[in-house]
Amino acid sequence: MNILLIEDDEADALIFQRSLRACTGNYKLHVCDRIQDALCWLDDNPCDIILLDMSLPDSFGLEGINRIHQRFDELPIVILTGLDDDQTALDALDHGAQDYLVKGNASSRELQRTLRHAIQRQQIQNENHRLVIELQIAARSDSLTGLLNRHAMIEEFEIHWAGSKSSGLPLSCVILDVDFFKQVNDQYGHLAGDEVLRTVAHVIRDITRPSDYIARYGGEEFCVILVGATEKSAMDWAERARITLRSFPFELGDTTRTITASFGAAERNEYTQSIEQLIDNADQSLLIAKKSGRDRVSAFSHSLVPACKATEKPTTLVLSLGDPSTLSHVGT
Repeated sequence: MNILLIEDDEADALIFQRSLRACTGNYKLHVCDRIQDALCWLDDNPCDIILLDMSLPDSFGLEGINRIHQRFDELPIVILTGLDDDQTALDALDHGAQDYLVKGNASSRELQRTLRHAIQRQQIQNENHRLVIELQIAARSDSLTGLLNRHAMIEEFEIHWAGSKSSGLPLSCVILDVDFFKQVNDQYGHLAGDEVLRTVAHVIRDITRPSDYIARYGGEEFCVILVGATEKSAMDWAERARITLRSFPFELGDTTRTITASFGAAERNEYTQSIEQLIDNADQSLLIAKKSGRDRVSAFSHSLVPACKATEKPTTLVLSLGDPSTLSHVGT
C-alpha cells in the first residue's frame, strides 16, 4: 500500500510512522509537509491513499481536500485531526474525505482498519461514478452508431437554438439519407446494413467540427447540427461529406461497393419559427435531392433548383412550376 502523509509537524509524522510499522502488511510511506509538494509528488508516483493534516503552511481546513480532489479526485483521503477538531473532521467528510483519525490516539489496529476501509469505500464510489457516467452516455447515444440519439439531438438543438436567437449567429441543419439502403439489407443482410450505418457515422464524424453535433435521426437518416454555420457553409460541409462517402470503400461480403447519400440543408432565419420547422425545411430539401437523382446536395433557400453533383457536367434545368417532383434534367 502506497501511502502519502501530508504533515508539517515532524513529531506527529514520526508518531504515525511508528504506528504504521506495528501494522501487519506491506506499506510504503512518503511524507510531504506542504500541499504543493504533495501534488508534485503525486504527478510522478503511485499512491493508494492520502493522510492529510488540516493545518499546513500552504493550506488550512477544507482547502487541502479541495486542492487535491481538483486534480486527483479518485484518491481516498483520511483527515488527521486534533482532539478538539471533531466538527472540522465531520465537515471534511462532507467535502469528500473518506474518514478521519485523531492524532496520537489511533492504535495500529485502528489505523490499519481505517486505511483499508477508506480505500474500499473510495473504490466503490469511483465505480459508482463510472457507472453513472456510462448510463448518462447510453441515455444520449444511439446504440448502433454511438452518435447522439434523437432525444439528445433535440436537447442540443434547444440549447443552440436559444443561443442563435439571442446572439444572431447562424445555425444550420443538414439531413442526410443513405441512398438505396434497402438494397444493401436485401442483398447482403441486415448485419451488413448495420456495418454500413456504423461506417457512415464514422466517416461523417471525422469531417465534422467538435462544436457540431451528429445524430442518427432514424433508420438510415442522420441529422447534423452545424453551430454558427450559414446555409452556404452547411452546403459546403454536405458536399464534402457527400464526396468523402462516395470515395470510401465499403466492404460488403466479398466485394467493395460504393455507398452514396443525399443531403438537404437549411438555415434558421426570421421565418423559421421552431426547431421542428428547421428540421422539416432540411428534410424537404433532402426530398428534392432524392427526387433529382440522389447522391447530391440541396438547400432549402433554393430547393426548387437542386444542386448538381460536383462531378457532373453542367446541366440545363427545365422547371415545372408545379410539384417539385416534376423537375427534369436536359443535358447541354
